[in-house]
Amino acid sequence: MIKDLSQAQRKAIYGSRFHHKIKRDLQSGKIKSLKTRLVVMGNQMKKGEAYVDAFAPVPRSTAGCILMSIAAALNLEMHACDLSQAFIQASWADLPEDVPQFFIRPPAGWPEEEDVVYEVLRPLYGAPNSGRTLHYTLDKFMRDNSFVKSGFEESVWIRYADEELPHTIMMSDHVNDTLILCKNLDTLQKFKT
Repeated sequence: MIKDLSQAQRKAIYGSRFHHKIKRDLQSGKIKSLKTRLVVMGNQMKKGEAYVDAFAPVPRSTAGCILMSIAAALNLEMHACDLSQAFIQASWADLPEDVPQFFIRPPAGWPEEEDVVYEVLRPLYGAPNSGRTLHYTLDKFMRDNSFVKSGFEESVWIRYADEELPHTIMMSDHVNDTLILCKNLDTLQKFKT
């Protein structure tokens, strides 16, 4: 309830809305699926109040070309993947700085009382620092799983062959889209699961 919040917390209340998307089959034009996503109205947020920094490292376009050249030269398997529900899996705790607490109003049409607000515990689409949070969560996961950052790009990791995964794996991340390279298809599939 808004009345239970402090004055500082009341300044950190932002709007939200639903973003609806229709996915169609490219050839027939028939509807494949309907998707709805809750989005915070990030355009209302001010740097320093609701977030510290919005920058998320992403690879340059040349990094993709380099990885594809490596894959072609070394005859590597290459898979492009989408991290499912990536922002939901990310955590504010992985950021190097503290994330100011903020709240959202329910979207229009939501069956709640008027003065109800929700505390945002995980990154949402629309929040300026969500991409940054996802990158730091992914970086922590990669380091915990024996990956090291490449020397040429902030969001490219390499895991060298060991007993658990007998082939070297390279992975590039662009927000929630990844490119994974490996010599052996079984090792690549094992990593993806």
